[in-house]
Amino acid sequence: MRLETGVLVVKTKFYITILLSVVATFLTFDYSLSLAQETAEIRGQVVNGTAGIDIPGDLSVLMLITDADGQLSGTGQTSPDSAGRFAFENVLVQDGATYTVSVDYQGVFYGTSMFSDSLADELLLTIYETTRDASVIEVERQVIVIATVDKSEQLASAIEFVRIVNPSDRTLVPDLTNMDQISFLRFALPPNPAELSVQSDLPGGDIVSIGTGFALTSPVVPGAHSIDFSYVFPYEGETVSYRQSLVQGADIFQILIPETFPDIAVSGLSTVEPVNIQGTSYRAYEIRDIPKGQGLQIEITRMPLPDVWTKFLNSIMSSRFWQIAIPSALGAALTFMLLWGLTRGYQRDYGSTDQYATSSHAADTTERAVIIRRIVELDLKFQEGAIPEQDYSSRREELLDQVINPIGIRKKPAEE
Repeated sequence: MRLETGVLVVKTKFYITILLSVVATFLTFDYSLSLAQETAEIRGQVVNGTAGIDIPGDLSVLMLITDADGQLSGTGQTSPDSAGRFAFENVLVQDGATYTVSVDYQGVFYGTSMFSDSLADELLLTIYETTRDASVIEVERQVIVIATVDKSEQLASAIEFVRIVNPSDRTLVPDLTNMDQISFLRFALPPNPAELSVQSDLPGGDIVSIGTGFALTSPVVPGAHSIDFSYVFPYEGETVSYRQSLVQGADIFQILIPETFPDIAVSGLSTVEPVNIQGTSYRAYEIRDIPKGQGLQIEITRMPLPDVWTKFLNSIMSSRFWQIAIPSALGAALTFMLLWGLTRGYQRDYGSTDQYATSSHAADTTERAVIIRRIVELDLKFQEGAIPEQDYSSRREELLDQVINPIGIRKKPAEE
């Protein structure tokens, strides 16, 4: 009887354990499912930041969801009401995802991004009317930093930091088709720049080469913005001189020179307190309150130059040197060989008893010199690709035949 009771107790515990396991499994599955399907509601409002202008009735608000790997994982679209309010319902919550909500108004995107932990915050999207007048833009500060100078290559690199502000209530939209009215941001560069790289917090746009610099076609919404760009530029002598157009003027314009180049100076700007950037000390040259459109002549002096030996090595290593040297050497060698052959031919002519050949020697010499010069010119043109190979071969063969068998020798009078 005790044995049976013990068995009954063991079986009861066993069934209870199984039941609890099943319940726990279902609860875990239901909890995981609820987490996987967690949703939220994104709410916000669109307002027009231009004074006296309401939002149009045909606006569309777009939503893009990008997962933690940068892949597009969801989209949404809705229309705001008459007050500009909008809502995206049942938005899937994803850990690490980015939610971007934007409005396209008059060709300009206005938007904001947020993460999954801030979806409950109400959004405010401000749109603006547009303008083509770039004079609304002000430059608070423009700084040119000479980063490196390679005197052996006579090559310098620079970084420019520009802080602009649009204090108006309209977005500047560039129009490159109308050059009479400047409606874009324009920046000047030193002569022959290369490796231009531009970074900014402005909406997407293009970089357009204009004159001695470049222009940005990005819209400029009201507020402050940063534009940074880097480039390299060569210099021939000790002075680099060019004009900064400064169409928008500048409250502060600076040029910073590393202390590692103590001889380099800047003309026309005042010397101010040195600047330290990430442990590097720079001498600072500055000018303030430049009016719009006045511009500024930049002159950086006492640039380091290579010694004579380095200049010589650089010249013979340049492609331009070999483009000139190789054809010249070939032409000189060809001329030497032709003259050597002609000299030997003339010696044989002088030794001949032929009276006509002897009397016409002076005339033949002048004629052959002209033909040799033509052969050299023909070879140089062929090396430059100025004439086809077939024309070159036939013409060269014809000229060589005239050198070897000149008219005066080929047409001797008949012997008596």
